[in-house]
Amino acid sequence: MNIKKISFIVLLCFMSLSANAIEYQTNNWKFQLDGDGMVGFLEPKKEKPIFIDDWDVKGQVSYYFNRSQRIGAVYSIDADCVEDKEYVHDAFVLFEDRGIGRAELGLTHSIARKMGLGLPDVGYLRINEKSILYKKLDLKQVLISDTTATTGHESPRLNLATRYTDYGQYGISVAGGGDDYDYAIDTAFKFKQPAGKFKAAYSLALSYMEKPHDYEENSFSPSVTADWRGQIATGVNLQYNSFVVGTSARLIYDRNPIIQNADGLVLGSGISYDLLQSSVSFNYLFSDTKVWNHRDKITNEKLDGDYLHTFLASFRYKYAKYTSLFMSAGFADTTPFFAVGIKAGF
Repeated sequence: MNIKKISFIVLLCFMSLSANAIEYQTNNWKFQLDGDGMVGFLEPKKEKPIFIDDWDVKGQVSYYFNRSQRIGAVYSIDADCVEDKEYVHDAFVLFEDRGIGRAELGLTHSIARKMGLGLPDVGYLRINEKSILYKKLDLKQVLISDTTATTGHESPRLNLATRYTDYGQYGISVAGGGDDYDYAIDTAFKFKQPAGKFKAAYSLALSYMEKPHDYEENSFSPSVTADWRGQIATGVNLQYNSFVVGTSARLIYDRNPIIQNADGLVLGSGISYDLLQSSVSFNYLFSDTKVWNHRDKITNEKLDGDYLHTFLASFRYKYAKYTSLFMSAGFADTTPFFAVGIKAGF
């Protein structure tokens, strides 16, 4: 184990002992700094364990005109964007009015991603966004790894979202000016039923991307060049007492893709249960690519789709307010895996 891994483990242990969100407020100004880190091991096929780590840090400054209105700025960075040599996950300014809604301008995810509903996994392998699991297993299949729509966070973007009302929440995003595509437009809707023992949440998102050019959604997925890309994503979360049941789906269609086909669908469902300081979850994901564009554009030969079934069981024990221990196990196609680790925040 090299010095970088040892240093990360020592830092995480220190965080678990002294974890506390950093916040300072004076007059109308409020400064916040928070983050978390995860360290552990993933063992595929009973082979040599793979060291895994994940972290993110977010800073935010806000100026409050009154109790319901504020302006602010957000900057965040995480392990995944640093590995991709990007060094920025979020960098945007915002305006919020609790009676109307929220506006964001800068580098950040779209409304479709932010309002989407993922699966109820209690582990920390990130199956709902840029999965650590698929990255470390280094699978050969082309796959769609999660069920919420995305157009990345590298292009300048304007997000607009209404406040929650009895009729739900609505949002729209417009992005462009980057290298990955000409422009993208996303819309989203979310409805919640938060009262009583039975709670429910529903989401629907539509996304359009014009002329994606070498657009790479994840480090383990192929880049896409096409006339345009369209996405539909939907999700449902139902909660009764400590039980949560979730199901979600995402469809991707690429018009006239060049070289590689990465469109298709992913379906997921799962259940989680909380008991005191412990939580357990079971989730299933099915990914299928080359559903529509199933012929090679040059040779006209039929292309076989890449099917991937993923079963994931996770257990989490909340050791302290900001510190948790977790274990995850399952199968990705024919590859069994087991992971264990600790996550701490501040």
